[in-house]
Amino acid sequence: MSKFYQECTPKTIQAWEEAVKKNPDAEWHFNKISKILPFLKKVMPRIGNGQSLFGLSIVCLSVKPKRKAYEEKIVRYGLEPLLKANILTEEEAGKIVQWFLKTKPTWNSGGAGYFTKDFEIDGTKYRLITDSYRGFRDLNIQILH
Repeated sequence: MSKFYQECTPKTIQAWEEAVKKNPDAEWHFNKISKILPFLKKVMPRIGNGQSLFGLSIVCLSVKPKRKAYEEKIVRYGLEPLLKANILTEEEAGKIVQWFLKTKPTWNSGGAGYFTKDFEIDGTKYRLITDSYRGFRDLNIQILH
């Protein structure tokens, strides 16, 4: 799974907290670290190796595996931390998996918003959203202002 994901670890959290202490406006892939930290601390997500312009990618696929079972395994692996943290229900995870299985990585294979869910952690509001653009299919987390 290392081809598809980076693991968020306590060491990752510590490094990002130190970055914020040095620069409160520090960003990672256009995401303000101070705003994404509450989510990272609670969920310890797997982060997609590819990254979207539309948010921090939890799942990011630019390929369509030949076997649906393998694609489902890849997506579910990325969703596990969200399920464990009670951010997603199994039913919601199933909807996300089905979206990945039915879409193909093309220039614009359906746009954004098939699945959205808003939630809050420690006073910071977030949105999970699927999007497909320029050959990448993503489940992103966005910081709501």
